[in-house]
Amino acid sequence: MTDPTAAAARLYSDLHSGFQLVAAVEAALPVSWLTLDLVALQRKPLPVVEEFTLRLCQQGVNTIPDIAAVLGVDNDVVQTAVAGQLSAETLDYRMVRQPEGPGVRTLRLTPAGVKAVTELETTTPQRVEQTNAFDRLQWVPAEYSKSELITRDQAKASGMVFLPSSRTHEVTAQDVTPRTLNTLFANTDKDVDPAPSRRLSASVQLDVLAVEAVTRQPRRYLPVVLLVFSALEFDEVRLSVVVDDLASDRHSDLLLQAGGADKLGITVAEPVGEPELPAHLRELRVSYETVRGLQKRADNTRPGASCTAPGDAAADDSVTARAELAALTVRSVPTFEHRELLAHALRDARRRFLLITPFVRDAVVDQDLIADLEVLLRRRGFLAHIAYGLGHPAREHDSEAINRLRKLAERYPNLTLVRLREAVPGCLIFDDTWINSSFDWLAYCGGPDRAYRREEGTLIRATDIVNNRYAEAVATLKSSLEVR
Repeated sequence: MTDPTAAAARLYSDLHSGFQLVAAVEAALPVSWLTLDLVALQRKPLPVVEEFTLRLCQQGVNTIPDIAAVLGVDNDVVQTAVAGQLSAETLDYRMVRQPEGPGVRTLRLTPAGVKAVTELETTTPQRVEQTNAFDRLQWVPAEYSKSELITRDQAKASGMVFLPSSRTHEVTAQDVTPRTLNTLFANTDKDVDPAPSRRLSASVQLDVLAVEAVTRQPRRYLPVVLLVFSALEFDEVRLSVVVDDLASDRHSDLLLQAGGADKLGITVAEPVGEPELPAHLRELRVSYETVRGLQKRADNTRPGASCTAPGDAAADDSVTARAELAALTVRSVPTFEHRELLAHALRDARRRFLLITPFVRDAVVDQDLIADLEVLLRRRGFLAHIAYGLGHPAREHDSEAINRLRKLAERYPNLTLVRLREAVPGCLIFDDTWINSSFDWLAYCGGPDRAYRREEGTLIRATDIVNNRYAEAVATLKSSLEVR
């Protein structure tokens, strides 16, 4: 599964001219999940017999016996259909005098019946109970589904940045207009979920006439991506919100009005800088600009997607760019790509995995990462080393994350876990790939201070060079090994 933060960073890294992307992080957009008492017109398709009863009335067949004869059904069946349409006020049933003989009870379409024949549906005013999301930053009803939303505890456990609400009070019926709800229902396949006593068919459509009350509104959060940009020429931090893979100018503008980076406590710190590379690797290193150019061309189509038409120039260029990127043996690694590379290592490493990183956070070292590591450790002959600390005191790490790693190391002797008291170069090595970088591999969600750094790295794919760096790193870990 594609990391939504990496996808957003790839797509919008150049969103603001004169700014550079520093970080792409998970954020929690505040939402109220409303239960609404509505007065609405219930639109539902006509049953077959009722439909043809109306159609025949339109054509002049206007008595129950005649309609039953045409349809080939009993009179009782037509009488039931007529009773339903009398309730819906689509038919008028009255005695009509005949020139000769007694009067005959005759059916006639009302104006509502004429419309029903045309639209093949009926409308009935009803009171219904409807659930709907309410975006508390935009302060409008939204089309987010309940399955997309998470609780505050879930957002906190994932290390998400909590975005503010535009207003602090609860949502009232005046904040939810019938017009807005009808627009939402028209633009989405909205499932109506009323109370059991007022449950409607799945085929029912509603035209809201009035919102009478908001009866329940638990707080929830929608996972979104927050892009953090830093100005190149002056001191300014700019934020952009990405919702459902699309940059939302409206959310971004409202976040700025609410206080932006200052409100969220977000700052951009100076990068630690990439660990020193040997001179011959620096000379071979392909620049950030060249790598980003190739990535943008490669991202025009999904990896593995086939060209939909012969001679598709964009698709052909994307395949070419992807091949050129894969062929680079020493190249720049943009900040956002570090997380993709870590996920790739945890998923695909076959022989070895070595990680040296300064901090460890609960939001990154979660149960999913532990499960991925465990899959690696079960592979025959696999070796893993994780070193953290790099001179930072124990209080700067999350204890639960450390405990998870320690328990894993106790179960698998092929995992070496080391806390380093001295500063050493950070890196990620898996199989024959080495990423030389000071990136916070196990703390990329940011610490409590929400300070982000733009750390660029270098990827090296050269077996002898990677083997030498791996041997040096393992030797450093062994010399600094503490009791786990």
